[in-house]
Amino acid sequence: MERKDFVFTEPSADKLHPQDSQHIRLTYIIHFYFDQANPDVLLGLLRKYANYAPDVLDRMHFVIVDDCSPLRFEIPDLDLNMTWLRITDDILWNQPGARNLGAVYAKSDKILLCDLDYEFPEHTLRHMIARRNPGKNFYQFRHQDGKKHGRSGHGNNFLVSRARFLRLYGYDEEYAGAYGEEDYRLVNFFKYHGTWKRYLPRKYYFAYNERINRDKSWHTLVRDGAHNARLDCRKHSELLVWGAEAGHSRMFLNFKWEVTKRNFRDARGPARPQRRNWKKMWWFRTLFRSYD
Repeated sequence: MERKDFVFTEPSADKLHPQDSQHIRLTYIIHFYFDQANPDVLLGLLRKYANYAPDVLDRMHFVIVDDCSPLRFEIPDLDLNMTWLRITDDILWNQPGARNLGAVYAKSDKILLCDLDYEFPEHTLRHMIARRNPGKNFYQFRHQDGKKHGRSGHGNNFLVSRARFLRLYGYDEEYAGAYGEEDYRLVNFFKYHGTWKRYLPRKYYFAYNERINRDKSWHTLVRDGAHNARLDCRKHSELLVWGAEAGHSRMFLNFKWEVTKRNFRDARGPARPQRRNWKKMWWFRTLFRSYD
């Protein structure tokens, strides 16, 4: 069949598929494991975010990963772009796998990976939506209350390029099954491959959630880092001796999962700026190997 000549027609938001996500600029990945009374810490955070301004929520995608929690509960209807996943293999401390799974389902190149006990004010999320793709940069955040929680951010909460994350194989799931060290290894693996660790400007902070009830809405897993500390020493030795592509097992999505809920805000909502010269500049991007 011969290709018909392309006829330009002005794009219309009315013709977009209801699940079209090309306007998404930031994916927020949250994972959890609940084995206590209720999921209030998670649902409270999502309800708070659902009240943020439409211009923020229109361009955000939330990926929620349930790491095979024994606590089952009804997922609320929230006006968020949201994908809710449940890992069905019960693997102890499977944080590496949960975060890898979240990155796979992300709808944007900018991905924000964050622990459940931290939250972001609206202006910080808006800034992350508006800024350019991170490329080879790895951004962390300063605490709102630097005196109480320290000036620098937590190493397990960061903004990164999804392309960069997957290029460097994501989290090493050999660490799953025991507590700790996978975040430290990921940050250093990225650094040794030329990724710049930076902080967002101080005014774009995040905050520790002081309202968490760790007796009713958290988990009871034991934090024993001895096994993964030994594993991390071996990974580091592999990298020192064998070089660039060593020190990572390539274990990735080493489990089964299911999609339990999807929700989409109206894709016609956000107005998008016109970039009519973008296609014409392909030669410039090729010549200078521009990231975007």
